[in-house]
Amino acid sequence: MLRRSFFTTLVFGVLLATVLVSGCDLLGDDLTPSIGNVDLIGYEPHIQPILDRQCASCHGGSRPRAGLSLEGWTQLIQGSEFGEVVIPFASEDSRMIQKLKRVGDDTHPFDQGKDRLSEDEVNLLTRWVDEGAIGPLGAVPFSNSINLAYIAHADEPYVSVLDMDAFVVVRRLDLTQHGFSERARVHHVAVEPDGAFWYASVGSYRIGDLEGVVKFNRNNGFVAQYEMDDPGLIALNPSEDAMIVSREFRSDGGPKNMIELRRSDLVAVQIPVSFEASHALAVRPQADYAFSASMAADQIVIVDLANLVVQYYSVAGVRHSFRDFAMAPNGRKMWGTGVTSGTVTLLSVSNPPHIQQRQSLNVGRDPHYLTYLPDASKVYVTVTGEDKVAVLDAYQEIIDKTITHPALKEPTGIVTSSDGRYVFVASKNTLGDFEGRDAVYGQKPPGTVVVIDTAENEVVKVIEVGPGATTIGTRF
Repeated sequence: MLRRSFFTTLVFGVLLATVLVSGCDLLGDDLTPSIGNVDLIGYEPHIQPILDRQCASCHGGSRPRAGLSLEGWTQLIQGSEFGEVVIPFASEDSRMIQKLKRVGDDTHPFDQGKDRLSEDEVNLLTRWVDEGAIGPLGAVPFSNSINLAYIAHADEPYVSVLDMDAFVVVRRLDLTQHGFSERARVHHVAVEPDGAFWYASVGSYRIGDLEGVVKFNRNNGFVAQYEMDDPGLIALNPSEDAMIVSREFRSDGGPKNMIELRRSDLVAVQIPVSFEASHALAVRPQADYAFSASMAADQIVIVDLANLVVQYYSVAGVRHSFRDFAMAPNGRKMWGTGVTSGTVTLLSVSNPPHIQQRQSLNVGRDPHYLTYLPDASKVYVTVTGEDKVAVLDAYQEIIDKTITHPALKEPTGIVTSSDGRYVFVASKNTLGDFEGRDAVYGQKPPGTVVVIDTAENEVVKVIEVGPGATTIGTRF
C-alpha cells in the first residue's frame, strides 16, 4: 500500500513538473503571456513591458541616450533631443518603428549590440502606433494641442503637424488618401484664428494631376476642396468669411488671376490681373486691401477687398521679383523679399491704394519668406541661397543680425509663436548637408525645423521632420 502510494505520488510529481516546465516554455522565462494575438492593446500590460525589457538599459535613468526616455508613456511621446519618435496613426513615419524595421545590421537595437525585438513585438508596437499610440488613461497624444504649425514638404505628398509648445511632430496628413497623386505637394497652409479649420494649397509636379485648395478641420478631417491650377499663397481676410489665393510661379507662364474664396464653402470669385505668377501676398489687418506681386514683372497688385477692384504700382530701381510680403501688425508697413535683387524692400501702405517705396536692404542670395514678431520690433527673413536667417530691426529699419546653424540648409518657411518668444524656420536640406540623427544610405535626408529664441537670437532646438520642409502655416 505504501509502495503504491509512493509510486502514485512520484508519477504525479513528474507529471506536475512536466506541466510546469512546459508552461514556462510557453510563457517565456519571465512568465510574460504571448503577445502574438492581442486584440485590445493596452499601454501598461503590453507596450511598456516590451520597452522595459528591450530598451530601458539605454533609454532610462537620469541620462537616457539621445535624451529619449522610454520609462513611461509621457516620456516616450515627448521624444528625443532631435524630435518625436512616435507620430500617432503613422507608424511608417515614426522613427521608433522605422529603426525597428530596418534590414540587417542596421536593425535597432541590434546595431547597439543588443538582441533584436521579436516579430510579434515589432508588429504589436506598429499596431499600437497606427491605432493612435494611446496612453494608460486612453488618451491619444496631443489631441488637445492648440498651438500647431503645419509644415509643407517639397519632396513628399504630406503635411507634418508640429506642436509648437512641445517641439515635436504630432500628426502627419497624407494627401494621397484624399484623391491627390503621389506627385502632389502642398505649397502653403493658412489656419483659422481659432484653429477650427485649416487650408492647404496643393499643386503637383505632373501635368493633369488634381490641384487646388483643400479645407480640413482641426482633427485633419477632409471638409471641402476647390480645384484650381497652380495655387500659391493663402491669406485670410481678418473680418470677412473670405480668403485670397495667389498663384505659384511657373516658368512657362500660368493663369492671369488670383482667387477669392469664401471660407465657409470655398465658393470662388476670380480676380483678373495683367500678368502671371502673382505670388507674394499680404492682407492689411484693417481688412480693406490685399497686396500681391508678380515674380515675372516688377508690379504690385493692389486689391480693394470691398469690390475686388485692382490697381497696380510699378516698382522702381533694380528688378526685385517679390516672392513674399510681411505686413506689419498695424498695417502701415510691408516688407517684400526680392528673389532677383537679393534684398528686402520696405513699402509704406498706410494710405492704400497709394504705396510709397522706401529703402531696400541687401540680405543675400535668394531670400524667400519673412515674418514680423507680434510686437512689430523685428522682422526675420530666410535667405535660402546662403543658408541663413537675417534679422531686421523693424524700428530702425536696418539689418540687426544674421543667424547661421548647421541645420539651416536651404531655409525657406518661417513663422513666429503667438507670444513672439520663438521663430520656427523650415529648411529643405535637399543635398543632405545636415545629416541628422542617423542618416541611412539610400534614404532622402531629413528636412528640419529650427527653433530660434528671439530674445537672444540663438538656435535652441532642431526638430527633424520629413524631407524637403518648405513653408509653415499657423493660426497667428
